[in-house]
Amino acid sequence: MPEPPDSEAVRSVLAEGGDDPGPLRLAPIPGGASREVYLVEGDTDRWVLRRDPPGAQSFAPLELEHRLLGVAADARVPVPRPLRFEPQGGAFGSPGFLMEHIAGDSLAPRLLRREEYAAARQRLGTQLATALAGIHSIDPGTVSGLEVPHGEAGLAACELWEAELDRIGEPLPAVEAGLRWLRLNPPPRSARRALVHGDFRLGNFIVDADGLAAVIDWELAHGGDPVEDIGWLMIRAWRFGNDDLPVAGVGTLESFLEAYEEAGGSRPNPQSLRWWEAMANVKWAVICARQARDHLDGVRPSHELASLGRRICEPEWDLLQVIGAG
Repeated sequence: MPEPPDSEAVRSVLAEGGDDPGPLRLAPIPGGASREVYLVEGDTDRWVLRRDPPGAQSFAPLELEHRLLGVAADARVPVPRPLRFEPQGGAFGSPGFLMEHIAGDSLAPRLLRREEYAAARQRLGTQLATALAGIHSIDPGTVSGLEVPHGEAGLAACELWEAELDRIGEPLPAVEAGLRWLRLNPPPRSARRALVHGDFRLGNFIVDADGLAAVIDWELAHGGDPVEDIGWLMIRAWRFGNDDLPVAGVGTLESFLEAYEEAGGSRPNPQSLRWWEAMANVKWAVICARQARDHLDGVRPSHELASLGRRICEPEWDLLQVIGAG
């Protein structure tokens, strides 16, 4: 288990931005498989600290993730307010940033099963559609440091995840077959480019009794085709057993798309949506393999990362179901 950030260093950062919060307590928040997240508590207030584990890498640097929270807030997307970024060797040790604490829950099984969230589940599909339309209203060219593909977004996605699979060195024949199908059956060309969250799914939403309180975990954000986020949200992995409700296990696709259009989004072509759903399963399989490899190579020994290696077969199966449906 990595050493937590120094509480006095965190206190100094908060004091520079306002009043001294006094002695702080830092406790890890479980559930993050790629980055460390800590609850920072003072006597009268709470914050959240998000940082890179020493030696680990993710797809987007934390400085960009910090910047994206501010951009999203300006677009009226519900997000935690970002406070302060610190680089490698700064107050937090490894790169990291502080943000405001948002009350609520992000654990999918609780959100989908507990009675206390029954009213929130009724609202959540529409709220997610509205938030996603807000994200997609942001011009990716205005976000400094954001990766934006120069050519077709779908081809860029194929190249990204194929390269990542090659780097891992794990033979995954179903994923390789899926990548071949994706290249042979490209979606209709789309000139539209938008900010893509990249990991917009249950588990990355903070939900309270009223529904969506915040969209979090922007480490896979990039510029691209906005349909990518919808395809990712739809895959079976993020329904957590509610397989008859394809939108985060809480709603139907049609009601989601109606709300998305009403909030300013463009309804996706069905062929494009199917293509990005297949790509989403490729992506999740590769991410599982990558995180399991981090455990096996000793980069981040973790039971959670090891267990993700056993889940690779789930998106492989779903991928074959999607590409075999046409």
